[in-house]
Amino acid sequence: MPSFFLIYILKEKRLRMSKKHDYKTEIKKTRRGLFWASIGFYGLVAFEFFYMFSPFAVYFYGVYGPGLEILNLSNSTSWVIRFFMPHIVRETQSFWINRHEIIGGLLFFGGLAGFAIGAGQIYWNKLTRKAEAVSGGIYQRIRHPQYLALMISSFGMVLLWPRYLVLFGFVTVCFAYFFLARTEEKVCREKFSEYSEYFSKTGMFLPLKIERLFYNIPRPGKRIWKIAAVIGCYIVFLLASFGTAYIIHQQSVNSLYTYSDSNQNEVYVSLGELGLNKIATLVKTAQSNTNVKERLSGYRGEDYRMINYVMPTDLLVSEVPMFIPEGRGPSHQNPSKLDQNRYKIIYTLADFGSQEPAKGRDILLHAVNKSPVLEVWINREMGKIEKIIEPTGDQYYGGMPVPVF
Repeated sequence: MPSFFLIYILKEKRLRMSKKHDYKTEIKKTRRGLFWASIGFYGLVAFEFFYMFSPFAVYFYGVYGPGLEILNLSNSTSWVIRFFMPHIVRETQSFWINRHEIIGGLLFFGGLAGFAIGAGQIYWNKLTRKAEAVSGGIYQRIRHPQYLALMISSFGMVLLWPRYLVLFGFVTVCFAYFFLARTEEKVCREKFSEYSEYFSKTGMFLPLKIERLFYNIPRPGKRIWKIAAVIGCYIVFLLASFGTAYIIHQQSVNSLYTYSDSNQNEVYVSLGELGLNKIATLVKTAQSNTNVKERLSGYRGEDYRMINYVMPTDLLVSEVPMFIPEGRGPSHQNPSKLDQNRYKIIYTLADFGSQEPAKGRDILLHAVNKSPVLEVWINREMGKIEKIIEPTGDQYYGGMPVPVF
């Protein structure tokens, strides 16, 4: 998005310096192109969300998976591809974390609806051939409700697909929209005589009474210091956003239903609501089987770490390497609505990239991927193992970095 804006600024400057008299028309065309480029950007983000829930997600990951793998090569960049809220896990001990996808969906579609309403007003104004700028309806109190709506929709995407990388994009496009709005206001001042009065009575993205609270903040006079202040604000907002996300990340992991072995080298995470004692009972049943112990012993070296997923046998999740019966596909169902008598444990080796292995719950904080080891099906009522399945491999993502919780 910032690159779109930079292209526009450079083109505007070139047009003003040229000898053409119709540079305003050219600027308008450039602005329109930038607008549709913005829509295309958000369309791609929305496409990612919907695509992840389809059987063709593997092909989409194939497009940008190499980029995730490159980021995963270094400690300084591997953290940006992690999720700071649950994606695989459907139920936690936190009321708000359990509902982050619902809230994200409401914001995403609500923002798109607000954008559509604003666009409808603008094009109605054009169809009725009104010469003045749009200042009624949702434009009555703020000058850029469409940009605000897209920001809200973008934040909804952060909640729906909570990677640090997506959060970085959200902060970046918010700043880009601010400068795009300022440029648009400059054009409107030149084109519409009544726009200055409208400008003085409205806020940019919030009602004027709220925005006036920020008017007393000292602002630098020289251009070089203005640029430095903008860069500084961007960095501060980015760091604050990442810091908040990291706190949420820790709270998310702490809210999971988990159980760790005595040496803290393995963490068992339940995808649904399942207490510590119930998870421990399932683990004890699995470990009491000689066949399971022998197969797992080959993976339990000196520095091994495991993420072991606990879920009903009917639950099929593409991000966890597991056996998928023929004719069925993965889904993100609510575990509590499935058969609670038959459970399975998916044993996986945790991958930390170039980082040192963590212990206990911290494995979920720092791991960037996992690889399959063994799948054990357990009948809880009878307290015995029903089935042991050899590792089936990563059927959907080919080892590319995907969520670990």
